[in-house]
Amino acid sequence: GPDYLSGMLDSMPELADMDRRIAIMDDLGVDQQVITLSSPPLEVAIDDPNLAAELAMVANDEIAAMAAQRADRFIPVGIVAMNNPASMVTEAQRCLTELGMKGVVIYTSAKGKPLDLPEFKPFFDLMAKHDAPIWLHPARGGNQADYVGEDVSKYWIWQVFGWPYETTAAMTRLVFDGLFDRHPDIKIITHHAGAMLPFFDKRVEWVYDRQGLPELDQAREKLTRKPTDYFRMFYNDTALMGSISGMQAAYAFFGPQRLLFGTDTPFDGMGGEGFTADTLKSIEAMPIPPAEREAIYSGNLLRLIGA
Repeated sequence: GPDYLSGMLDSMPELADMDRRIAIMDDLGVDQQVITLSSPPLEVAIDDPNLAAELAMVANDEIAAMAAQRADRFIPVGIVAMNNPASMVTEAQRCLTELGMKGVVIYTSAKGKPLDLPEFKPFFDLMAKHDAPIWLHPARGGNQADYVGEDVSKYWIWQVFGWPYETTAAMTRLVFDGLFDRHPDIKIITHHAGAMLPFFDKRVEWVYDRQGLPELDQAREKLTRKPTDYFRMFYNDTALMGSISGMQAAYAFFGPQRLLFGTDTPFDGMGGEGFTADTLKSIEAMPIPPAEREAIYSGNLLRLIGA
């Protein structure tokens, strides 16, 4: 929840100190870094839709300015207020056409509202029109209890396991909504390497790709491909905190062209140094061709942003 976030933010000067970021990047051999807001979502921090939209503009101006200090090292990505769908479109347009940003971050829900609601369709249409990536970050707080009769989520279940669930649920809603039929080339980058999908690939295939359940049969009739085919159309970062088995599962499910180097910097208490080093080790540990490793490190993202 907010208390946890405020405590972390106070202890992480790397969130705004670009010189400290560059020093860590240089130490680990990282040439460029994507910067954007992460948590909390603006719509969670600010209830008023108009005020949240104004805050998005202020944040994006700051992100663009911070990136411009060292344009050779930082790639700016914008943020939008999801409790103001109209402003999502106008602000995303401003980010892409006026601020020189390379994409936009949204969350897996808008304070619990799913992404397949009609009010969000214009945003996805705009991003597809601009051929710009959407970064998809999980949204779930400690105030969302795991069991009936409880007020909060205990033992950080909301974050450790809740975030992968939220990401997977959002991906599933977008798949069955037909987003990839409307926009076959839309670029959506999930957090944490596709969340639950790589591990549960056969479960997904068995339930979603086969006949027999009336609700799913009806949903599949609206699609032109198998659901599993759409799941593989997502792009995914490698922020698995150095898990080699997790990285291999993501590689097996999505393939090397759908993985993008990402580390969750600076949320490791070390300014990102720990997560980055561990992620590099996990990618290096995979027995894959050098060309695929380079695609994961940089080539895939550069292709997505047209660099």
